[in-house]
Amino acid sequence: MERDRQMNINGFPDIAGKIVIVTGAAQGIGNAIARAFLTAGAQVLAADRDESISAFDHLDAGHSRGCRLDVSRAADVAAMVNQCLQTFGAPEVLINVAAISNPVPFPKMDLASWQKVIDVNLTSVFLCTQAVLPQMTEQCKGSIINFSSIIAHTGGETSAHYTAAKAGVEGLSRTMALELGPCGIRVNCIAPGMIDTRMLALMPAEQRRKVTGKIPLRRVGQPADLVGITLLLASDAAGYITGQTFHVNGGLFLT
Repeated sequence: MERDRQMNINGFPDIAGKIVIVTGAAQGIGNAIARAFLTAGAQVLAADRDESISAFDHLDAGHSRGCRLDVSRAADVAAMVNQCLQTFGAPEVLINVAAISNPVPFPKMDLASWQKVIDVNLTSVFLCTQAVLPQMTEQCKGSIINFSSIIAHTGGETSAHYTAAKAGVEGLSRTMALELGPCGIRVNCIAPGMIDTRMLALMPAEQRRKVTGKIPLRRVGQPADLVGITLLLASDAAGYITGQTFHVNGGLFLT
């Protein structure tokens, strides 16, 4: 197993033994996060539509399992939570990373393209959160971490559907924080900037070069750069943090 930033991860409080679901875990940010939680001693159900997610069946015997699903389908999501219950027990942390992007200029965007991006990026957060609520409510605790994007705040050409979905994730998260707080459930967002993933590869090289030059840290982020804030928000050390959006973008967008 990859041991990125092992010293920091192993020293993190209150993660060992937690039962965690991570969607979008086959590659990129979700993969880095799922592996980091395993390193920190959590029990991880890693979910993705890509068949490579089965690799988690063999990463850490007894502590990780892969689950192949479509997060935009209610039946698949219900089966995912049921697998978690049967394999590890009641989920304590849900990390919604799963996302797709299909760049299309707004005048040429058809309804099917719009709906698919909304379903995978936004409706999935609704479905996955509702699916874990009975267990979290019964335990009177839980941490839900939803991934948004810098684009929810800046907008982006050819990304109307993706922008709308990610802005929706942030609005949904704030409302859920208000409603679920009395149940002991915390809900927060992480909004990455330019991160070196397959999705960033869709950006033309010249555009990427120009944007990178505007980042104060002068580099594109790596999936590992999202690990620390996610571990914090999942841990009991963040017990009084809810309803917030945390920007991880090298200073490209300053709030």
